[in-house]
Amino acid sequence: MITALSCKDKDPNADCGCDGSTTKVVENVKGSYLGSNSFVIRISYDNNIFYETYVSACNISDTLKITTDIKKPNYIISGNIKKECFTDLMTLTARPSQFEIKSIKSAL
Repeated sequence: MITALSCKDKDPNADCGCDGSTTKVVENVKGSYLGSNSFVIRISYDNNIFYETYVSACNISDTLKITTDIKKPNYIISGNIKKECFTDLMTLTARPSQFEIKSIKSAL
């Protein structure tokens, strides 16, 4: 078991992060920009049941305004949520999902 936990992927181009596989495509979801390329996006998964998730944008514009109240999202975003990269196999800690923005517009 120790051997299995100590093994690391020798491939520096692992299938995760901005260059990795898409795990979910989102269309026209509400989002709040937190600064530093981070968003909270609100995704519907079943008959108007929503969940919020933090994502880190792969591509960002320096013209975005930080959302003053994340309960009132000020952007409508479409794009691809990428496969997560685990940073620590011992604790299985994951970074926020990378998000490839395809379109973004003001919701106000």
